[in-house]
Amino acid sequence: MLLLHISDENAKLAAAFMQEYKDKGYGKNVLGVSNEEFYSFIYHGKLGELVFRDLLAKENIQFDCKGILIPHPGKFKREGSDFVLTATNETVDVKTAEGSYKTRLLVREDQFAAKRHDVYIGQRIAEETNVECWGYVTGGELSAIPPSERFGHGPCRHWPLTNVRSIEGFIRRAKKGEMISGQISVE
Repeated sequence: MLLLHISDENAKLAAAFMQEYKDKGYGKNVLGVSNEEFYSFIYHGKLGELVFRDLLAKENIQFDCKGILIPHPGKFKREGSDFVLTATNETVDVKTAEGSYKTRLLVREDQFAAKRHDVYIGQRIAEETNVECWGYVTGGELSAIPPSERFGHGPCRHWPLTNVRSIEGFIRRAKKGEMISGQISVE
């Protein structure tokens, strides 16, 4: 696991992104949580993406994330990836949970059915100043896991953070331009 610092700039960008969702009524609270919790999910998810973007840039990994700060005006956004790795054209979706008690990478089943990404990154915000970047699982690996409703947010694919592949392995392979989601090697 890598501990990644949350910059003030990224916190401001994530807050502005979330505020635009709130002000313009974007998105739909399909999770059945309070509005406050719904907007908290948007904030923490975007914050995790921005921190991961900084990690890729710091490691000189080429990627595309053109629309990272452009809110989706519709009620549902299920298909777009957060990042595309330039060398391999693999799609990467970052999943960030908030709270030290969260132990799983979760992907809502409606999102997974709409677009299975090549790689899913599992992160957790356990304290206000850092993101724990645990590692990754491939879309192929997640497809073998049946969705479960036991996590309180409708049917989700799930993977324990303690069982994800190392983020260091992801970084090594991405720097070399190797496929992340293809043949999995022992790391």
